[in-house]
Amino acid sequence: MIELYGSPTQSACTIAIMLEEIGLNYSLFPITRGGNAQLEFELVKQPPNNVFPLILDREGPGNKPFVIFESGAILLYLAEKTGQLIPKKSTDKFDVLQWLLFENSKIGPTLGNTKHFMYHAPEEIPYALKRFNNETKRIFNIIDTQLAENSFLAGDYSIADIATFPWVKEYERYGVLSDNIPHICEWLNTLDKREAVQKGMEAVETLKEV
Repeated sequence: MIELYGSPTQSACTIAIMLEEIGLNYSLFPITRGGNAQLEFELVKQPPNNVFPLILDREGPGNKPFVIFESGAILLYLAEKTGQLIPKKSTDKFDVLQWLLFENSKIGPTLGNTKHFMYHAPEEIPYALKRFNNETKRIFNIIDTQLAENSFLAGDYSIADIATFPWVKEYERYGVLSDNIPHICEWLNTLDKREAVQKGMEAVETLKEV
């Protein structure tokens, strides 16, 4: 049994989608800024920087409880645990990993900052808006170019696609026009039709109840 602790964020969506794709039983545990009372005893030691989501694998290595944080690391752990959604061949595996790390290091942080300065900053900061809006457009262009010649980011459907999907799905919120990203839109439509993607996205919505 996998226990997923988090709030309704893009990162939590990636983990729920992954769990649905690989068919592991899991439970959701909401985490709020006001307190994390629902953490189990194994999680008394908070993750560095209080970062969520995280998972508790009740049947981890050595059949012992194992906690892991950071969405990219969680996706990789689950892929390695089940042998699914990551290639075994070294070169193919690194094709997936480089796109996974691109999401972790560029896509998520950039789009997160773009959204913050567009919708949540207490005052408008033109320099920040220009900087992150330009970087957002550059990133979407990179992804669209990759998908122009590939059905998925790294060959077959993989954890790279799962990690990227929830962020890119909200492209309109970042001021990106669908006409400028036709290959991304086709990719999004393909993933939207996957039953596991639908169930994972719906599951994370329940975390809003806290």
